[in-house]
Amino acid sequence: MTFVTPMLRAAGRVLSPGGRRGKLTILTYHRVLPEHDPVLDFEQVDVKKFAAHMRAVASSFNVLPLPEAMERMQAGTLPPRALAITFDDGYRDNYTEALPILQSLSLPATFFICTGYLDEGLMFNDVIVEALRRSHKSELDLSWIGLGVQPVVGMVSRRKLAARFLNAVKYLPFNEREQACARLWDIAHPGARLPTDLMMSQEQVRSMAAQGMTIGGHTHSHPILKQISLDAARADIITNRQHLQDLVGEAPRVFAYPNGRPQTDYQYDHVQLLRSVGFEGAVTTAWGVATRACDPYQLPRFAPWDQDAKRLVLRLLKNAVTGQHPLTVQPPQS
Repeated sequence: MTFVTPMLRAAGRVLSPGGRRGKLTILTYHRVLPEHDPVLDFEQVDVKKFAAHMRAVASSFNVLPLPEAMERMQAGTLPPRALAITFDDGYRDNYTEALPILQSLSLPATFFICTGYLDEGLMFNDVIVEALRRSHKSELDLSWIGLGVQPVVGMVSRRKLAARFLNAVKYLPFNEREQACARLWDIAHPGARLPTDLMMSQEQVRSMAAQGMTIGGHTHSHPILKQISLDAARADIITNRQHLQDLVGEAPRVFAYPNGRPQTDYQYDHVQLLRSVGFEGAVTTAWGVATRACDPYQLPRFAPWDQDAKRLVLRLLKNAVTGQHPLTVQPPQS
């Protein structure tokens, strides 16, 4: 068991107090890999690192389900060192790798599910990664997306090229983004089928809910909300919400904005939209710590990467002090 000193726990009671001055740290993850993957970016964690994180969290924080933590924050009844754990997108390794670790430590978590890719789907960013990972070509002509002719040699160069391609297409209109990723796949790996084993199955999502994990909304097709019309955003969010309700027996209470950067990826119209369709709160990817002063539909999160337990706890406590004014979108001035 990871040892975190009583001194750090005592510091946590001061830096992340409970009650009406309560602060809620919300951790954000995407994938939990069986082992390090050199083609994926640094934001991914493997089982070893995730287990170290969870042992540190279990010994240092009071971990709550996100909906309960949100209710208690607004009521002024948060415990000191309050923390919630979240995952975005719905990757299968959340079920096969992360869930057993969470269960072994009796830790609740929230999984924000993008329903359009369940079972055998593949998200656009993973089409990019897998196209470059599996390509047998030594170079690719990507002039059509503004990247010129690029060498494809070694896993590090493939990772860097994946990041460049992602940056080139992420904010394209939704259909153009999907078409660009499909074109890359056809060029890099002609004639091959897309992999079908990256995302959770519907049954795995249902099983997670049955085992006490919170299931949250994350849109159906993972558009950048600001890049589509408000009507299209409403339709996509409602489809996601209804699908999850049908799947687990109750409508999701919480939501995570795709990509999640305030103003860049969503705007205040989307905050109002979530209220109108029945969500009770939402999380962004703006870094910070949540307090009663926060808009419950724009709660900040924190992405931890340290493997050393003490360093992780110190970083989370520092965030509790420095992250009290997270970036949000504001209602338009009348």
